[in-house]
Amino acid sequence: MRNPWIGLLALVAFVSGCAGKEDPASADPLRPVVERPTEDGLVLVEVDLNSDGRADIFNYYRERTAAGRLLVKREIDLNWDGRIDMTSFFDESGALSREEIDGDFDGNVDVIDHYQGGRRVFSEVDTEFDGTWDLFKYYENGQVRRKERDTTGDGKVDYWEYFNDKGQVAKVGRDIDGDGQMDVREDR
Repeated sequence: MRNPWIGLLALVAFVSGCAGKEDPASADPLRPVVERPTEDGLVLVEVDLNSDGRADIFNYYRERTAAGRLLVKREIDLNWDGRIDMTSFFDESGALSREEIDGDFDGNVDVIDHYQGGRRVFSEVDTEFDGTWDLFKYYENGQVRRKERDTTGDGKVDYWEYFNDKGQVAKVGRDIDGDGQMDVREDR
């Protein structure tokens, strides 16, 4: 089975490089750009990244009187199949606040990253691609500090990993009796 995450990170990095550009005129002039108002009062700017005649990036802006346009949401079709694979939401300062990713391109969100001040602080991941969140990552200063997993699929966390400043697993915990509480703790 093909790993759905291969290639996704490179494409995300490329497209994310376009973040922060508030003016659609700054887009590559070789790619068609369509701009139109939406029903909810935003301005939608569509970009055809691969020049196939279909938009691949959908940037939603809010007009502001005292400042330039504010990017509030971006939707991206990463694999050019006509479906949105990644949606990014931005706060009032223009910083990334949440990102939803369909990593296996089946139309369902598999990863939700939460940000504060533009820094990732929490991630929810469906590692089995079955519609159930089973991995939760907690970040501090850009590093994973704790991972929690539901390894049995019962909706309760039953495995914990705590990381040191070097990114190495320092402690592991397990729930043996299925009550969602850590029963065994091991320092490494």
